[in-house]
Amino acid sequence: MGRRKKVLFITPPYHCGVVEVAGRWMPLTFAYLAGSLREEGFEPVIYDAMTKRHGFQEIEERIVEESPDYVATTAITSTAFDAYEILRIAKDVNPGIITLIGGVHPTFMFSEALHIGYCDYVIRGEGELTLRDLLLTIEGGGMPSDVRGIAFKHGHRIITTPPRCFINGHWLRHSIHPY
Repeated sequence: MGRRKKVLFITPPYHCGVVEVAGRWMPLTFAYLAGSLREEGFEPVIYDAMTKRHGFQEIEERIVEESPDYVATTAITSTAFDAYEILRIAKDVNPGIITLIGGVHPTFMFSEALHIGYCDYVIRGEGELTLRDLLLTIEGGGMPSDVRGIAFKHGHRIITTPPRCFINGHWLRHSIHPY
């Protein structure tokens, strides 16, 4: 792969009061995703803009500072528009950044996410294996259409690949607790 490709994970800066009641916690989903990418030689960086109470200006500054190859975010329905704004900012900073989104909302609303014009790939369902396989495919010059569990645009057409099976507990136990 040459130089380690940087993947910047950014939480949407959405606030509603309910989220804050639970306290401040590491975005566990991003930790799992980062772990699977680190094992493959990528350089994952987690930027929790929501917990830091950073807005879009700070997010833009961080994207410029990190100069990532990939920007990834996540969304539930209430955070979708903030997540899409992250992708727009990434493309404004550098149109060559590959943008990705996952989470419950884009899993089911992948067409919406792709029609906004700033999203290159939607990770549908559990992302640990799908994201890893997608980035390895992109870096290796392969065909994204061979990666299960994604959606992307090819010209004006939306391509959806077959869903990936859920990660079984056996794989998860060994990847998180290697003992």
